[in-house]
Order: sequence, then C-alpha cells, then structure tokens
Amino acid sequence: MSKNKEHELEIRLSENEMPPCGIFIDREGDWYYRGSPMERADIVSHLCQHLRREESSGQYIIQMGKQRCYLEVEDTPLVVSSVFLQEKTEEKRQEDLYLSIKHLTTNQPLNPTTLWVGKENVLYCKVMENTIPARFLRPAYYQLAEFIHEDKEEHRFYLFLSGKRYYIG
Repeated sequence: MSKNKEHELEIRLSENEMPPCGIFIDREGDWYYRGSPMERADIVSHLCQHLRREESSGQYIIQMGKQRCYLEVEDTPLVVSSVFLQEKTEEKRQEDLYLSIKHLTTNQPLNPTTLWVGKENVLYCKVMENTIPARFLRPAYYQLAEFIHEDKEEHRFYLFLSGKRYYIG
C-alpha cells in the first residue's frame, strides 16, 4: 500500500474506530506481524506490557499513550509457560504460586480464584492484575496439577494452597 493510500485509510477511520495492528497471536502465544514471526523478544515483551482488553467489545488491543490498535488472537494473547511455588517465609505467612508468562520478563502471581477450565479441558486464569486471560501450556498445566485435588463429595477439583481450597470453576 502506498503512503498516500495509508494516509487515506487513517482519514477514513472515525474517532471511535480502531485500526488493526497487523498482529496475530496463535494459541501457543507466538506473535506474527503481517504473517511473519516476530522474533525480537524485547519488542514482543514491550508490546505485551501495553496489552489491554476493551471492556465493551472484548477485543485485545495495544495501547501506547493515545495510539491504539487491535490484535487478532486465536485463543488468548498470553500463555503460561511454567508454574513455580514460592514457599512461606517469616515475613510471608503463606505459600504462593507464580507463573512464567511467555514473552513477559516478570513473573505473575497466580490468583487461584481466576482459574477455569475451557474447551477441550484447557486450563485458563487471569493475569496482569486479573485483566488478561492466559492459557496454560501443557507443561505448565502438569506443574500446576500437583497442587490440584478432587473433592469427591462436590464432584469438583480445587487448588490447595496454604491450607485453603480454591475451587476451579
């Protein structure tokens, strides 16, 4: 597309319309720009930090200042690649699970109340201050499974942390 055509496109968008970013995220959490893999980890990490979800439409967007564009997402924009336990310490009276999220440089605490099971028994949770859903990749699911128990009376599964049950729902 020529620069003039791109400029025309920008003019035609109303204030409420949002342009596409040209970014697609597959179910494994891999990012593509106009069909080509995004291989610069620092750029993808930076974009992840500016990831938002539009309340009204449910669309995933990248927002930097006043600039916004929407993404195409196959399942969730973020995926959990591993799970690890942070043990109790003297200052901290409970154990917590932390998640490594593909493309993020900082680990996210797991909020066990946000866990749910989706289609094909895939496990999900919310991360980034409970605003963005993340899909558990198989290795992360198996790591979390060691903390999951079955309540045979309720016919439900729960996560057991610091002596408390968090039902998965």
